[in-house]
Amino acid sequence: MKIMTYNVENLFDTQHDSLKNDKEFLPNSELHWTNKRFYDKLHEVMQVIVGLGDDELPLLVGLCEVENDFVLKAMTQFDPYDQLGYDYVHYEGPDARGIDVALLYQKDKFTPLASRPIPVNLPNGQRGRDLLYTCGALTDSTLLHIIQVHFPSRREGALASEPNRIAAAKAVRKVIEEIQAVDSQAAIIIMGDFNDNPSDKVPTTTLSALPYTSGSFEDLKLYNLCWDGYPFENREIGSYFHDGEWDMLDQIIVSGALLNGNLSVRVMPEAEVYHPKWISKRDKRTGEMIPKRTYVGPFYQGGVSDHFPVFMEIFFKNEL
Repeated sequence: MKIMTYNVENLFDTQHDSLKNDKEFLPNSELHWTNKRFYDKLHEVMQVIVGLGDDELPLLVGLCEVENDFVLKAMTQFDPYDQLGYDYVHYEGPDARGIDVALLYQKDKFTPLASRPIPVNLPNGQRGRDLLYTCGALTDSTLLHIIQVHFPSRREGALASEPNRIAAAKAVRKVIEEIQAVDSQAAIIIMGDFNDNPSDKVPTTTLSALPYTSGSFEDLKLYNLCWDGYPFENREIGSYFHDGEWDMLDQIIVSGALLNGNLSVRVMPEAEVYHPKWISKRDKRTGEMIPKRTYVGPFYQGGVSDHFPVFMEIFFKNEL
């Protein structure tokens, strides 16, 4: 089974929400965000999910930058996507533009038992984007604790904005500690857009996520399936391409209990980037195949997202 996380870059509907600053994505805006463009993008996002699954659709799909409940209903309940067997967990968040995180799940293989938004209080007194906690059961009754994140951006610069991401990471750590206080062998998955590289301060120090190459895995510790222990520099591929360089902003971090073989399920100790050619374009400066965006400035490109999705594989141990 595969579990993926995907920043789908501004997946907005075409209706104005009077409580949100979504006017950029309306039919009469400079971007001319029409129903056709919305449904074309929606279809391509679902093609990515289906394509990644190959013979078996991903068990869980964590999403960043979906606008609202309508978008998620379109992904799960509208023809032909209703045939894929997904449902979703989502809470309307406080983001000024209206973008939220959400979790798609295969209804016949995963049963949500509890969920809630995780508020993020920023150092300046404002509220950041909510994160999402979901606890659910697999078909063998194994519980998975999933935290889908979209940490604050680097818009003001990586260092200047770092305190905001530290605040988000502390909110995640609090939830993890609460879970592990009850169950020391909890199967925990933290995934999404961290807006940092795996070797940066927030993932390594605030979250205390160790590289997947650690060798031995302890139940209570966290391990980053996107980090081999070296600084993330000059890599051949990442999930995001900016200013001529790859970043691995999208990551999957798991508790050691999912790696050491003590549970009925186990994950492979390395996540992968999914980057088929059809969601890519060639960068003119470097010649590399990078994510093809929906827009570059005000110009419509017809791409899916400025991020590549990241995924991991999880097995029932008796299937290994």
